[in-house]
Amino acid sequence: MSSLLKTSIPWTKGYFAFPPPASDSRTHFASATNQLIAEEPRVLQEHLERAKLVAEATWKEEAWQERCRRDAQRRTERLERERTEALVGEMAWVRAGGSLRDALGRRDVVRTEQLRAEIRLLDEEQRLMTRWNAYETRWRTLIAATTPISFADIPWPVIHSPHSMDELHSGAVEEFLLAPLRVRGNTITKRERIRASILRWHPDKLSVLLQRVVQEDADVVREGVNAVFRYLKALQDSIGKN
Repeated sequence: MSSLLKTSIPWTKGYFAFPPPASDSRTHFASATNQLIAEEPRVLQEHLERAKLVAEATWKEEAWQERCRRDAQRRTERLERERTEALVGEMAWVRAGGSLRDALGRRDVVRTEQLRAEIRLLDEEQRLMTRWNAYETRWRTLIAATTPISFADIPWPVIHSPHSMDELHSGAVEEFLLAPLRVRGNTITKRERIRASILRWHPDKLSVLLQRVVQEDADVVREGVNAVFRYLKALQDSIGKN
């Protein structure tokens, strides 16, 4: 064994090779860490300042957009008021018998006729709603009272208060109840109007009211209530088939 060592491994004078001491890398790492720790507040402050600038810019942009929106809305509302005021003035002038004129001072026949047609339509709608509101008011007043009532006190669903059963027919009842539905902006359907009227005119629902009718009108009032109820049921059936 000793001879093998002597012949296989040459021995030379010199130094053993060892890795460099680890103290240098640890020192470098510690120095870098300390530098990061020292710089962290400054970096964080820079991030905060940039975020603040972005937030301020966003807020200013949103505020500007909101201001532009409000200004546009105010301009739109002002123009709408001006158009409405001008239209009211024109309609008052036409209603009084005047004629409109164009930008060159010539008579504007087309525009004048359009306003006259609108005035007629508005007047008709006002008439229908006034009549219907009066009908509803009469019913509320009648139900709230306790005094005796006659045939003439009943708010019959016809345009003109009837004096007899001859004036209380199905065509008159249909026209009175459904005419207000032609008013622009109405949201009530024919079915809804007829259903509500059937509930109101049902003889059983009016039993308490009928007890207040004076003796001499009791028969004709009862006959009228039953007739109106039949007309309404027939009208409901006819609409249901359409």
